[in-house]
Amino acid sequence: MIFEQLYSSSKGNLYTVTANNGKRLLLECGVPWKKLQKAIDSRLLNIEGCLLTHEHQDHCKAVKEVMKAGIPVFASAGTFEALGIRGRKAITIPEKVGITSKAFDIYAFLLNHDASEPFGFIIREVNTNEYLLFVPDSSHIKQRFNLPFTIIALECSYDKDVLQQRVDTGDINEELAKRLLTSHMEKSVTIRYLEKFCDLSKCREIHLLHMSGDNIDKRQTAKEVEQRFFIKTIFI
Repeated sequence: MIFEQLYSSSKGNLYTVTANNGKRLLLECGVPWKKLQKAIDSRLLNIEGCLLTHEHQDHCKAVKEVMKAGIPVFASAGTFEALGIRGRKAITIPEKVGITSKAFDIYAFLLNHDASEPFGFIIREVNTNEYLLFVPDSSHIKQRFNLPFTIIALECSYDKDVLQQRVDTGDINEELAKRLLTSHMEKSVTIRYLEKFCDLSKCREIHLLHMSGDNIDKRQTAKEVEQRFFIKTIFI
């Protein structure tokens, strides 16, 4: 299993997970369609579907073009309702109910974000029995999964100390800062979840997602996580 961060910020999110047999899933499609095509080298035939976590534009901007290209999109009923999208390529995933493609098993669970029905995903590659945990936007994670994740991709949006400094100096609008507190995952929350609630015995990669360049030191945070857990830590 290979997980790739192609775009990961408030400007747009696009990720892929690829199985050993070459089959892929898109995770989010929050960049313009031409940009998405270029990012994946226009290789659409091996894509089994696109998973959407929620309806915010930086996560679903190209959703209609993805469906027009014949790629099924999987999301919660609340996400599709918020987007006003229907059709045979819009496939609703119920919470806590798994679905299976040729290469992957997919399990959805509810997140804590300011969206209609936001989902995180657990993805298992069928042939290798490797597990991916994918959580891009959430203030925290309530669930504990007793699974040996091979790859963990979690939001690590901001550092509360950096954010407080920006509020104090007037460098960021206070209302925007408050939204971050209630809808996005802070550095210490991410680290605590990894430390207290994840089985890291088989984990070979940690991906830090949706990192705000103004509100966190990306490089230093990745270094801290890697040194704490002795696991390769990746960010963009």
